[in-house]
Amino acid sequence: MQRVTGQTLAPASRPKEGWETFLFLAPGLFFLLVFVYLPLLANLALSFMDWNLIRSEARFVGLENYRILFQDPAFAQTVRQSLAYMGLALVGNFLFPLGLALLTLQVRGRWPEVYQSLLFAPTVAAVSVASLVWLYLYLPAAGPLAQVLRAVGLEAPPLLTDPRTALPAVALVANWKFLGFHYLIALAGLKAIPREVMEAARVDGAEGLSLLRHVLLPLLGPVLLFLLLSALASALEYAFVPVEVMTQGGPFGRTNHLMYAVYQEAFRFFRAGVAAAEAVLLTLGLGVLILGQLWLLEKRVPHG
Repeated sequence: MQRVTGQTLAPASRPKEGWETFLFLAPGLFFLLVFVYLPLLANLALSFMDWNLIRSEARFVGLENYRILFQDPAFAQTVRQSLAYMGLALVGNFLFPLGLALLTLQVRGRWPEVYQSLLFAPTVAAVSVASLVWLYLYLPAAGPLAQVLRAVGLEAPPLLTDPRTALPAVALVANWKFLGFHYLIALAGLKAIPREVMEAARVDGAEGLSLLRHVLLPLLGPVLLFLLLSALASALEYAFVPVEVMTQGGPFGRTNHLMYAVYQEAFRFFRAGVAAAEAVLLTLGLGVLILGQLWLLEKRVPHG
């Protein structure tokens, strides 16, 4: 080995910081600016206008569109139903996938691969096709569900036309369609937990619920945080196509939600200003919800 004597080693050169750094970020920043931030600002400006998508000019009305929304009982009902969709999404896209992932770890042999394929299969299908399939299943006269119920002496309920059951019936379709994605994420997180940690916990006497509560769930914290935020943020997006295909917001507006209401106001009732105001409120609501979840959960989620 070569010896270095009487010499002072030069410190390692630091990478240059300047416009070269921003050049690497420029493509991503450009697309964010053009396709995210500028449309958000344009939508915010439109929420203060009265425009029907046909007139060449929009008339400034200030906060009138927001006043219309807050004084409309149908808007309050839509907000409540949006929260109901989020609650059902937490069950179908957070708790249920986690439970299935835990059960899959108990299966031995080649069956886990079979279960993963079966559970992920609905995710590959188009949302519109899946909605049409479920619409056929729900038919109260000739649908397969109705025929099975009649075979055992029961009457098939009109799930999509009954105001009491229409919203859970539509939410079930959305949850079934995207269950496989969240299931695989939860399963991958569980498999990433070191086996040595599990064996050490069992040696210390942790089994069953105590192992789940004190070992598995804390180590799965980052994955659970991702699943929770994904389920909440995408709950209304997942339900948009099933609502459009199966109920169009009915019966009596009982399956409507904020994202679908924005579409209706803009492209069916041609009230672009009111639709933009709803979109602003939806964005603010989701942003506050996600930031609140991050603030509450980051304190208890171990990283690294």
